[in-house]
Amino acid sequence: MPDPRPGFDELLDRYLAGTLTENGAARLLSLLESHPDLGAELLDQFAVDAKLRDLAGGTAPVVPAAPTVAARAGRTARRLPWLVTGVAVAASVAVAVFRIAPPTGGPLPVAAAEEPTTAAVAVLTRTVGAKWDHPTGGPTVGAALEPGWLKLSGGLAEVEFFSGARVVLEGPAEFRLVAADEAFCKSGKLTAEVPPHAAGFRVGTPQGALVDRGTAFGLSVTPGGAEVHVFQGKVELHGAAGQRDLTTGEAMAVAGNAPEQRIPADATGFVTSPDLDRREATAAAQERGRWAAAAKGWNADPALLVRFDFEGPNAGRSLANAATNGSAVGAGTVVGCERAEGHWPGKGALEFGRVADRVRFAYPGEVRSLTLLARVRVGGLDRTFNSLMMSDAFAPGAVHWQVLSDGRVRLGVAARPRHTDYDSPRVFTPNTLGQWVHLAVVYDADARRVTHYADGVPLSRADVRAEVPLKPGRAELGNWNAATRSDNVPVRHFSGRMDEFAAYSRPLTDDEVRRHAAGH
Repeated sequence: MPDPRPGFDELLDRYLAGTLTENGAARLLSLLESHPDLGAELLDQFAVDAKLRDLAGGTAPVVPAAPTVAARAGRTARRLPWLVTGVAVAASVAVAVFRIAPPTGGPLPVAAAEEPTTAAVAVLTRTVGAKWDHPTGGPTVGAALEPGWLKLSGGLAEVEFFSGARVVLEGPAEFRLVAADEAFCKSGKLTAEVPPHAAGFRVGTPQGALVDRGTAFGLSVTPGGAEVHVFQGKVELHGAAGQRDLTTGEAMAVAGNAPEQRIPADATGFVTSPDLDRREATAAAQERGRWAAAAKGWNADPALLVRFDFEGPNAGRSLANAATNGSAVGAGTVVGCERAEGHWPGKGALEFGRVADRVRFAYPGEVRSLTLLARVRVGGLDRTFNSLMMSDAFAPGAVHWQVLSDGRVRLGVAARPRHTDYDSPRVFTPNTLGQWVHLAVVYDADARRVTHYADGVPLSRADVRAEVPLKPGRAELGNWNAATRSDNVPVRHFSGRMDEFAAYSRPLTDDEVRRHAAGH
């Protein structure tokens, strides 16, 4: 029996996009009736919709009633009401079958998605020259931090606790997050700023603990002992000698079994937030210099089709194509987006968030292989499909690069008879939203392989299932044009910021992608 999957995938995509014809609708319903197991695909889609509705404040069953499906299917539902009823019935049959004989390999979809949760207690807000002693390379700026150790072997890192307390760590330091209002410093130096609403913030040390009562203080912990310097306000010390109170201008040194010693507070030995501001500005200038030098080499690559660096005085309305040989693509037209700051201070970026926001441009001709790169800060995954770069419509060879609502990144290639999707593992979670991430995908026709990357690290490799000439054609950053005159166009806009985008007509190597991500 022929495999029904290729035709079903394409028809389902078109149904959800609201572009399914009457003949296509009849084929979809026929497939659902003759292959009940395909109802699982509908269950997956309905489960995603249920999650989105639940996050928006409502609930919905896995299999909605016909009017709800009609609302999701858009104009296809209004033109073909009999299909809506048929799809709902087919999905209901699938639910009944799955309840009687659930498939092996996974749990049943739930009727109402659970509310997302997080164990995070703080966020990493800034770093300067930070070097982490972590197997995975350590957290990145914007990362939500769960209880556990931060091991900083060098540089500076600023951590903001959910209670409102702010801590600047100076490496080398070993610092453990305990709760939103508590930490433990095993070694190293830190400066803490604790506003009144965060009073009670507690920091433990091997020599004892200190409880802040709304103040600013410095702490230094070495194998030989610890020193606490109060710059403003009041701190309680709890140790072997009981409780001691320190106020503005006072400090205490504790060394092993020696008696505690009161000393004058000295702020010069600690890094404060203003110090961090200055060092951050210097580091950003150095990073810009390295990035600008590397960009000259990238721009001269003959295979570079387009590169938008989001820089220049007119970048709010037009993005110049920096590729030396990119005259065929030309500039990108900015529609609706707002100017914003990129992944370092002073770096240009665009903010996407409204249904109108997009950047329009066009690739001429076709290519066999393609590499796409973008640096983005995802603010939310509010839609089933969230565009990074998408060709207009679904013409053969169209390229759709997007982030799914569950945090995976998808490269879709339109073809006949099958629209082929290549998905990465999950990249974005509630804890990683708001972080700058360098994304890349390489479609290598010669190796017949598609590779997804995040921050220069390969995430997945998949075989090309249906090789076709790629024809990106007219396309958009951060949105999608369905190329229809309908007044009911699917909403797939991106929510977040983008400060760099590039496309090559060749497959970049792992090392080239890594260097792009590193900015040098």
